[in-house]
Amino acid sequence: MTPNELNYLPIEKLCLALIFTIQKLKHYFQAHTVNLISKANPIKYVMSKPVLSDRLARWYLQLQQFEIVYAPQKAIKGQVLVDFLANHPLPAEWELCDEIPDEDVLNVEVIPPWQMYFDGVVHQEGVRAGVVFITPQQDLLHYSFSLSHKCSNNIAEYQALILRLESTADLNIPQLEIYGDSQLVIKQLT
Repeated sequence: MTPNELNYLPIEKLCLALIFTIQKLKHYFQAHTVNLISKANPIKYVMSKPVLSDRLARWYLQLQQFEIVYAPQKAIKGQVLVDFLANHPLPAEWELCDEIPDEDVLNVEVIPPWQMYFDGVVHQEGVRAGVVFITPQQDLLHYSFSLSHKCSNNIAEYQALILRLESTADLNIPQLEIYGDSQLVIKQLT
């Protein structure tokens, strides 16, 4: 769109899109009736202007050449359900009842996820890492360990994360949220 076209009203942008479509697919518009599904009727907008500008007059002439039928978007959404039910009637032998079988099936228990916080640190005495799990029942599980080789803070955090993720397979954790203070590790994890 040109800078001037960006300043158009939303309905004028819709008219412009319709005109562009007509120019590119003119052979389809000539051969068929076109159903325009939209929240606003651009054809009505163009025709309702008492004085047409040069641009609107050109659009009006282009729109009048073709058979375009406007259908509001709300009507189409509701019509889909009606069309489906009309095309798929219930067999006569089916009985309808008001009872809902297996009402317990509709109950869903939402279990909060486990949370894992990890951190690693490098200092003069060595490399240490720690992980804390918080269960859905708010129980805390602490794990800390030392790494035997010298490394950077990021590598220590990677090691803390990797070692604890491997152990989560044994814990049968259905859902786990992971938190850490290293943006580098978090971005690479996601």
